Amino acid sequence: MKPTVEAPLRVRGLEFGGAKPLFCIPIVPVDAADLAAQAEIAHRLGPDLVEWRADFYQHSTPEAFLDAARVLRQSLPSEAIVFTLRWKAEGGVREIPQPLRQSLIETVLRSGCVDIIDLELASEPAFLDPLLSLARDNGVRVILAMHNFTQTPPTEDLLGRVAAMNARGADIAKLAVMPQTAADVMRLFQVIVEARRQFPHLPLAIMSMGALGSITRVAGFLYGSDMAFAVGKEASAPGQIPIEDARRMAELLLRYS
Repeated sequence: MKPTVEAPLRVRGLEFGGAKPLFCIPIVPVDAADLAAQAEIAHRLGPDLVEWRADFYQHSTPEAFLDAARVLRQSLPSEAIVFTLRWKAEGGVREIPQPLRQSLIETVLRSGCVDIIDLELASEPAFLDPLLSLARDNGVRVILAMHNFTQTPPTEDLLGRVAAMNARGADIAKLAVMPQTAADVMRLFQVIVEARRQFPHLPLAIMSMGALGSITRVAGFLYGSDMAFAVGKEASAPGQIPIEDARRMAELLLRYS
């Protein structure tokens, strides 16, 4: 049985931290036509959530982002939508000046078209604090995230990041790290177990990236991670598995656990 949180977080009928593992498909459109096409593919695949990785989008104006958010909601009327305008230092595809990035995020938060915002824990307080407040005011849940594309930091550091996310008021805590050895992958499972023990109320999305870490995207649910990312049309991070395969593997593991 999948470990659950004390009181699952409810978003559009989903339970983050409930008994059912959740899969999110990222879409990485470069323009409005691409966005509509990728959203249609994602809808047909039936994910629990769809993440719009807006750092791939080529039209960086508030008006373009608002139009895109509305198209996305029309294309995905029932799915929970995660909005991510990833900072380049943590895997974003391009550098966006922080004042513009903040304006774009604010526009989407006010649009009423997204359910969850993914923000980096490492952001400066002057950038992060107003966005956290705006998300709350608009009923948007917050993922606070940390990504490391070169290594798996020490266990104490990773648990410290989860503690910091919890202290900042995250609705969901996310860690994505790169393993160098199989031992790193095994240690990440231990991080999941300990994070669930220390923060029994906090939904988690904790994963190891790359081919070596791909097992965590389907087996992490056994130990307390609640959401994983899977491939729809294109992957947004190394090690993502096509959603049909990922869902099937997770269901089999949970059935016999």
